[in-house]
Amino acid sequence: MEAGDTLLRVGNIQDDAGIEVVRDMLDDFGIDYEYVRSEPEDSYPQSVYFYVAYNSAEHMSRMLDELSERHGYDAELLE
Repeated sequence: MEAGDTLLRVGNIQDDAGIEVVRDMLDDFGIDYEYVRSEPEDSYPQSVYFYVAYNSAEHMSRMLDELSERHGYDAELLE
């Protein structure tokens, strides 16, 4: 499955390690993704955008909850 048309926005990322946390979590949940952009590009905090494809809304919901509760990120799907 290739990354789809659903856009994941993860805000309040404080450093490069935070971006890797998001990528690792997408991998752990088995969600295919494609990096789109970061805003702003050269300073923090950032919002990072990924196109995502997922088979299970339950997996995505759990991942969004974990990003928010465990890491303090503002995560949402933009469709």
